[in-house]
Amino acid sequence: MEKISILQEQLKSAGYFATISTVQAIRAAMVLEKPILVEGPPGVGKTAIAHALARLLGENLLRIQCYEGIDASQLLYDYNYAKQLLMISMMKDKIHKKIAASDLRKAVETLDKEDIFWGEHFLIKRPLFQAIAPESGKRQVILIDEVDKTEKDAEAILLEVLSEYTISIPEYGTVKASIKPVVVLTSNRSREITEALRRRCVYLYLNYPDKETEKNIVRLHLPDADNAYLERVVSTVQKIREMPLKHIPAVAETIELVKLLVATQGEESGWLNLLVKNSRDYEFVKRSNLSL
Repeated sequence: MEKISILQEQLKSAGYFATISTVQAIRAAMVLEKPILVEGPPGVGKTAIAHALARLLGENLLRIQCYEGIDASQLLYDYNYAKQLLMISMMKDKIHKKIAASDLRKAVETLDKEDIFWGEHFLIKRPLFQAIAPESGKRQVILIDEVDKTEKDAEAILLEVLSEYTISIPEYGTVKASIKPVVVLTSNRSREITEALRRRCVYLYLNYPDKETEKNIVRLHLPDADNAYLERVVSTVQKIREMPLKHIPAVAETIELVKLLVATQGEESGWLNLLVKNSRDYEFVKRSNLSL
């Protein structure tokens, strides 16, 4: 595995400016083939880590957007029941012949031995299944976003799969990873993740970047932006983040505001509309007489 400085440059070339502590956590997760759990407030670049790693490995990013009520059929696999019913309809005569001369018990046993209806061609492979058993045979990157929105049952499913990187499917068998995927879990801490899942992961906490780090992030995305614009925007955003707002400006919004200044040659009208997202926050910042 590459040295920290080399991996940092590789992530930068993939569009992600990472601090040394962030690179250390990513490197540990990749070397040990463990999931990385990234916690922090919204808008600090948690999901961007997964996107950068996918670009680094030259693979498309697999993604699970978690929500309350998500279950195994969205996380792991499901069956194409319409296709199964069509197959049953096509094989109706054959099935009738097989069980025609049997009593009820023998008929059930005969049908039970037929595993044709549970073959791979009926499986709908969800992102976690695709990550563990990739058709390309290459290491995949999967983002399990906002895992804190799941219920405990779904978290238990994730824990079981990520412990051994296997999926057990009744009537089909056990699918085991030939090459372990890179797994990035994110959490906004709307609820506490269980200790069991935490212990399986390398942990990383991301907060809003300091001024110099944020300037470096913006430069990476807008290399030709005027330094004066950069200084004005980042300084203002840093001050706004210190205010008691409901929605704190994200790094992506800092980048958008610099884009606005570049496009309008420094004309700043409308800048506040990019950074605040509700009326209370808008009035609060406006009353502070903060200027760009």
